Amino acid sequence: MATEGSAGEVRIEIAESLGAGPAFVNFPAVKPNRKVPFTIYSRDPAPTSSDIMKQRTLIAGETEDVEFFSTNRDRAVSGEGSDCQYLAAVYNPETNKLHVTSTPLYLLAHRVKRLRDLGPSGTAALDAQWKAQRNDLGEVFGTRKAKSQIKAEERNKVDVNAMSSVRADLVSSIAAKAAADESPAPPEVIPVPNLTTTKVSEVYPRESIVPDNEWSALNVAEILKAKDDKERVACLPFRHSRWIENKLRVVVEGPPTVRKQNLRYLFYLSCLLSFYNYAHSLQRTSNADLPSKYQGIPPQVLQGLLTRFAEPDGKKYKVTERSRQKLLMWICVCYLAADGWTVDVGRVAKDLKMPPTKVGEFYKSLGCSVELPSPAEREKLGLSLSQAQERRRAALKAPVKYPKTKRRGPAKH
Repeated sequence: MATEGSAGEVRIEIAESLGAGPAFVNFPAVKPNRKVPFTIYSRDPAPTSSDIMKQRTLIAGETEDVEFFSTNRDRAVSGEGSDCQYLAAVYNPETNKLHVTSTPLYLLAHRVKRLRDLGPSGTAALDAQWKAQRNDLGEVFGTRKAKSQIKAEERNKVDVNAMSSVRADLVSSIAAKAAADESPAPPEVIPVPNLTTTKVSEVYPRESIVPDNEWSALNVAEILKAKDDKERVACLPFRHSRWIENKLRVVVEGPPTVRKQNLRYLFYLSCLLSFYNYAHSLQRTSNADLPSKYQGIPPQVLQGLLTRFAEPDGKKYKVTERSRQKLLMWICVCYLAADGWTVDVGRVAKDLKMPPTKVGEFYKSLGCSVELPSPAEREKLGLSLSQAQERRRAALKAPVKYPKTKRRGPAKH
């Protein structure tokens, strides 16, 4: 496009699309002599447009010792500097025209030819030679501190060739550790789980919760004969759980196929609660007085509880912090097993006289998800959101996954 003018006036000609032409360059560091020639190159063997602004281009030039090259437009047109629009104007006195065209901006870097020809290995060799010479001088003329530092560096130097033979072992051990971190192991204070099953009812087998000899000792015949809630509760070792009382009624009136099994779970849970509530006085009770202290617990079951959830202390037993933690985990599992592997955390916390948040953490350690009732359930039960906080439910998932162990950082001094 040209703008005509009167005789003697300069005419302006604007080129909308040009190939190679004038260009703007920026030298952030070393600036070459004006006489150094530069050439523009294109990385596109068959460019789709003749407009240089839309091509991947490179400007390069060199002197005897240094070479210069652009770094911002040879890989992607949207690189640094490409968002600026520059106009170059060239005046031709013969035709009295001013040619105006858009041109890109190139950012130029430089490189010393001697170092380029040396290559990375040569640079490393020079560094090693310089370091060796420096150490030799330090051994002869250095202070005692400098000499000890040189010896420490020599001791800490890693021989890469010697490490190549154990590289495969290191990689495999790191991969194994990473895999172990991704799938945390179950805690040691819970019943032995089945990690591969996809059925919730098989995650914690009955044998891992209650051994066979104790299971057979749980006689629920008297509970089945009872006529009302009061008589059924009187058959249990622990009689202060409203949750067990309500559950007994549901089980007795429920399907006969699972009635006896669920009653045994409830009876065993009652034994655990009785043991837990009197654990603080266990250390002051002689072995001969234990049956009278824990009335209603079968002898085989009582001996099993002492073996798993207490530690010998001379001729008596005591419940340590670790064994108490283990006992609480067993109690939480029995609540799950007796309630179809999903349980109200708030009601369990009420039986254990503990904060619901603490009991919720126990169930998370067992591989459960602890969630609030859904909006539909809250509406059905007539609960507000604040009230629903106390009605969280723990539900076991299969295959079971355990939370990662929280690791503390180093102590700050």
